[in-house]
Amino acid sequence: MATAQIAAIGYSSAGALFLLLTVLLLSRWRDRSKSPILALASLVTALWAGTQSASLAGTVSIPSLNVITELSRGTIWLVALALILRSLDTAGTIQSRFRRYGLLLPMAMAGLVLLSRSGGQNGALNTTLVVGSFTMASLILVLIEQIYRNTPPDSKSGIRYFCVAVAGMFLYDALMFGSAILAPPLRPDLWAARGFVNALLVVPLAYSVGRRFRLSLNTLLPRQILFYSFTLAVIGGALLLVLTGDFYIRRVGGTWAEVLRIVFLVAVLLVAVMLLVSPLMRARARVLLMKALFQYKYDYRREWLRFIATLSESGAEQVPTTAVRAVAQIVDSPGGVVWAQQAGDPDYVPVGSWRYPLPLQLAIGSDSSLVAFLNERQWIIDLSEMKEFPERYEGLELGELLQDEDDWWLIVPMLLGNRLSGFIVLLKPRMVPVLNFEDHDLLKTVGRHVGTHIDQAEADRRLAEASQFGAYNRLTAFLMHDLNNLIAQQSLVVKNAERFRDNPDFVDDAIDTIAHSVSRMRRLMEQLSSGSKPPVKRRVNVCSVLSNAIERNSHREPVPEFAGCDEDIMVLADADRLSMVIEHLLRNAQEATPANGQITVEVKTAGGMVVISIVDTGCGMSQDFIRDRLFRPFDSTKGSQSMGIGAYQARDYASALGGRLDVRSAVGEGTTFILRLPLAD
Repeated sequence: MATAQIAAIGYSSAGALFLLLTVLLLSRWRDRSKSPILALASLVTALWAGTQSASLAGTVSIPSLNVITELSRGTIWLVALALILRSLDTAGTIQSRFRRYGLLLPMAMAGLVLLSRSGGQNGALNTTLVVGSFTMASLILVLIEQIYRNTPPDSKSGIRYFCVAVAGMFLYDALMFGSAILAPPLRPDLWAARGFVNALLVVPLAYSVGRRFRLSLNTLLPRQILFYSFTLAVIGGALLLVLTGDFYIRRVGGTWAEVLRIVFLVAVLLVAVMLLVSPLMRARARVLLMKALFQYKYDYRREWLRFIATLSESGAEQVPTTAVRAVAQIVDSPGGVVWAQQAGDPDYVPVGSWRYPLPLQLAIGSDSSLVAFLNERQWIIDLSEMKEFPERYEGLELGELLQDEDDWWLIVPMLLGNRLSGFIVLLKPRMVPVLNFEDHDLLKTVGRHVGTHIDQAEADRRLAEASQFGAYNRLTAFLMHDLNNLIAQQSLVVKNAERFRDNPDFVDDAIDTIAHSVSRMRRLMEQLSSGSKPPVKRRVNVCSVLSNAIERNSHREPVPEFAGCDEDIMVLADADRLSMVIEHLLRNAQEATPANGQITVEVKTAGGMVVISIVDTGCGMSQDFIRDRLFRPFDSTKGSQSMGIGAYQARDYASALGGRLDVRSAVGEGTTFILRLPLAD
């Protein structure tokens, strides 16, 4: 057997073993600190060995390809070791040292080129191969020494096998290419034995992977790159098989060789096309890859970011639909329906669907077997598994639609604490995977999150409705309070009519009171018809409003005293509403002050504000009452005859005008209400 054939066997063995090492490194995904970059280096080494084997066997005859793969192999190992060393060199001393002496590298390479006497037809390629490979091998040996020197003591028991293997591969290269520089050309026996040497050194490399030495890499390869790296390894392996088959067909095919080669290549292309165009085949390959290679099935960072982004895509009306979509895309489900409880309804009804008609008529009772099972076990129900192994689900009975529909696949509970708020039913994907504990844990987690999301959207909807009802109730309360004041005025006219109906002054006063009441009621109707529009503000004379309010309350004792105003004081307000606020404060003062007491109304201007003070000598109020009850709506000390919103309404209107209402009081010492309003320009 010729030396080239022996060398081809050695490189083929090395390629196969490094390909297996790549698979082993990828299956050790939990050791993220070393597996990704080392797997890529092992994969490139396998492709390098396959190229060398094909070249020696005569299948491929491209000298430049050998140089490219040779330098690529050295480069990827150099990068991998540099990243490992970077993670170990926390102080940065090694990096600074390399930067300091970095200029020596190109000078050394130039000297090696001058020293090398490689010639012939491919002299430039041979010189590049020999000098480049020797330089990379030397640098890799330096890095290996630094890695071993800087590795923590508790990790050296595992890393020593790694260092021995890599150092062995590139020490052999350094000796082989160094001898070629000193005494060219390359020795065929050393080149032939190189494949077997690399194959033998795979053993300590694999052993070091089993020992799981811990190297913390800061620069990690994304999971997608490893996925495509494995795809590249499969393509490279398939190409190697095709080249090997083509080689043996030419050797043993005789006169049928060309025909067999054509048929063989067509068959290979047919298989490749079937794999590319068949979604089912790709799905099976993906499931096989995930099950065989990765310790963790999901890239949780990517899945969680996509999950949150999906939930955030729509408004409150589409929350159930996006919730189904967010859960379905995790397990590649084509659609589903979500059942949830709604306000006041204990049953679970369909509230949203994605890529499936919403079954409007199917409600599942809160006392059903399905709800009891999900509440108790909090399981992900696999309907296919339940049909095959019903004993695992303890005789669980499903609803009519869920029982008869063959497209249903999974039931994912949505939990709020330990309470079942609903559940999502997902459709079967094209390729139904076998779920493991990782799938169940992830679906349970997103089910809880989605349950909270849907419940929050429902709570926001109910809050918006309650806010609308609250605005309506608030308007009604104000209306009732104003009507109650008007009724009190009318009642007083009726009460005094029997005594003073023959008195012309009383009749005139009664007519004025009724006219005023009609005007106030008409304004109330205008406010109701204007809806939520803000009231129109007009220039109002404060002195005139105070005089009219005092006059309308002068029939009660004690009669308020008003010193009047030296000049007109104008504010922007609604005259009727401002008058109602003043009258309420006056009536409160009269009710709290005995008949022999005193109520004084004062008005002045200061700092661009009008200050109205209503001072009484009544019973006063405690600070606790002022703080906790005075301005609280629907809290009254006057019994069922009062709405308890007068003080609240007065302060609210003062704030709406840009002013404020303050109160000073003490028990037994009287009360002072101070109303501050901005002056009109």
